[in-house]
Amino acid sequence: MEPRGKYDYDFHGKKVLVVEDNMISFKLISAVLNKVNADYVHAFNGRKAIEMCKSGDHFDLVLMDMQMPEVGGLEATRQIKQCCPDLPVIATTANTYDEDEMACRDAGCDAFLTKPLKFERLFELMQSFFDNKDQ
Repeated sequence: MEPRGKYDYDFHGKKVLVVEDNMISFKLISAVLNKVNADYVHAFNGRKAIEMCKSGDHFDLVLMDMQMPEVGGLEATRQIKQCCPDLPVIATTANTYDEDEMACRDAGCDAFLTKPLKFERLFELMQSFFDNKDQ
C-alpha cells in the first residue's frame, strides 16, 4: 500500500465534534478538516459537548481538548462515553506525560494526540476509526 499524502483523505459525510476552547486552535483544526471534506461542529467547552452528544446529534468522532473551562476533557469524555459508548474520542492535549495519556485512556479516550497536532497522524487515526465503524 502506498503512503498517502497529508491531505489525501476524503471524509465526506463524516461529522466531527471539535471540543476546543482556544479559537486559534479551533480555526486551525477546522481549516484542515475542510481540506479533507469532513463536516464539523464546534463545542467551546466540555459541558456543551456533553449536551450535544446527549441531544441525539449524530457524530462520527470527537476531538476532545483536555484543558477546558466548566467541564474538562476527562469528565466530558466519561459522560459522552456513558451515552455514546461506540463514539470514538481522540484526546488532544499539550500535556505529554505518560500519566496524562493514561488518564485520558482511563476516562474512555480511544486515542491520544499531543499538541501541536500532527495532522497526518490525526487523519490516519480518523480513517482507522471510520473503517472500523463501517465494517
